[in-house]
Amino acid sequence: MIKKVSPQKTSYGGMMYSHDFQLWYTYLKRRIEKGWRPEELSFLVGRLDHAYLDFEKMHQVRSFLTQESILLDRIYMSSCIEPMEFHRERYEVTEERLVRLHIEEDEVRWHYSIEIPWQFVSQKKSSIALQFEEWKAEKDIQLESDAMLHVRQKIEGLLDLEFFVHGAAPWQLFRKVKETGQVHLQIYPRHLKNVLYGLIQQNRLVVRNVEGRYSFYPVDRKEENAKFN
Repeated sequence: MIKKVSPQKTSYGGMMYSHDFQLWYTYLKRRIEKGWRPEELSFLVGRLDHAYLDFEKMHQVRSFLTQESILLDRIYMSSCIEPMEFHRERYEVTEERLVRLHIEEDEVRWHYSIEIPWQFVSQKKSSIALQFEEWKAEKDIQLESDAMLHVRQKIEGLLDLEFFVHGAAPWQLFRKVKETGQVHLQIYPRHLKNVLYGLIQQNRLVVRNVEGRYSFYPVDRKEENAKFN
């Protein structure tokens, strides 16, 4: 008899203004639609693995949006915000309010449920979903291998063209490698990250922190040789 694993339930809360919630909601929805994990977004914006997850957990939302919203729009190639219209009383002032996110995880998916303190204008309510399903990726060894090979070939070509000489940001590199021309083969940020860190292990690339973001550079062979002379 197969033992069924009980779902794991977690909840997070954070204070935010209604406009910040619109942006937070927009980026959550975009990420789920892309099938990317939070750590993949952290990689694309050149931050530590936990940076984007902290944002989704509603930790310092306004600060994160101030720093990252322009870059996130570049990554998604869209600056459209999910339309929302909240009911407000005439005397009501704009203030931060508590938003809650409940996540239930089982073996195949994450279920997200959002609690908000605002009321939608009635005619706008039907288009705003406050629950999402995110399905866990099925592991296909052949597709993963094909994806890694595709990215590796693209990165090798960029190295030959000296694309990395002045530093290359993860989001720029992802734009260069994501198109495959094959319907069944989809490239995810994790594929790029694995290839880049493989090249770092081979001493062909280095990663540097430039103004708080990670960028990738080719190994300076002259500098390397000087160390041993």
